[in-house]
Amino acid sequence: MHACGHDFHAAMLLSAARMLKEEEASLAGTVKFMFQPAEETFQGAKDMIENGILQNPKPDAALAFHVTTGHSPAGTYMYNASGTMMNSVDGFKITIHGQGSHGACPHQGIDPINIGVHIYLGLQALIARESDPADCCVLTIGQFSAGEAANIIPDTAVLQGTLRTGNPAAREKLMPRIREISEKTAAVYNGSIEYQCLSAVPPLICAKELTNEFVSYVKDLSIPDVTGYPDIAAPASEDFALVAQQIPSTYIYLSAGYEDARGDYPVHHPKALFNEKVCAIGSACYAACAFRYLADHGSISKE
Repeated sequence: MHACGHDFHAAMLLSAARMLKEEEASLAGTVKFMFQPAEETFQGAKDMIENGILQNPKPDAALAFHVTTGHSPAGTYMYNASGTMMNSVDGFKITIHGQGSHGACPHQGIDPINIGVHIYLGLQALIARESDPADCCVLTIGQFSAGEAANIIPDTAVLQGTLRTGNPAAREKLMPRIREISEKTAAVYNGSIEYQCLSAVPPLICAKELTNEFVSYVKDLSIPDVTGYPDIAAPASEDFALVAQQIPSTYIYLSAGYEDARGDYPVHHPKALFNEKVCAIGSACYAACAFRYLADHGSISKE
């Protein structure tokens, strides 16, 4: 269970599509609806871009809402028009090749677990000793697997992890170092590695003027108890950043929380609860932003 509210996203966007369809004659342009799959694996936006979502016609702007749980009232929205809103994410898989042997005779083999331990420690030093403390850089090894028996040194071991940062320059510096440290550490212990890129998503940086424009449309809706909070940044990642890398874009968090104990659990938690009141609010925001943006930017030829 992903527990991230993507069913809410689909419901809100579909409802907005219906609302705009009912007012199609009054629209000053074309609206594309991007029902993106596979956000969890950071492949959905990439796949849709490769298959033409940003072509024929090319959008002038993009807007995305993402719900979140917590103790904020439903409809509270959070945005960032001044800097990085969410970190990049580069996923990687390191397969270590050694030589299997019996545990009683380790000198006859090449232990990939030993190599993996040293690679792990070396990668942690990237953050401790090669990253600017002022930058937000997080390196996580979430999988370390090897072997099936307690008394056998296996042939291979696998490490999988992610690097996240809000600084594009830090990302450019650290990613090659991950591979370099892994290869050279393995060579020290007579092993070798295979390196595989699992995801490559840049930091999410929203367009300043566009974001302020969309926020003004949301404010004009005058929905009771709906309050905006600027300059929000999160250490997590979002592959909508690939869209924002190509066209002016805005990303807004929209609370689906509760102010009581039902808001105790965050997204991705098996006990997370989402407030369904957000569906009507999100649909209205989507529809209003699309309608107003087209109206304010003049008549755009329709297909």
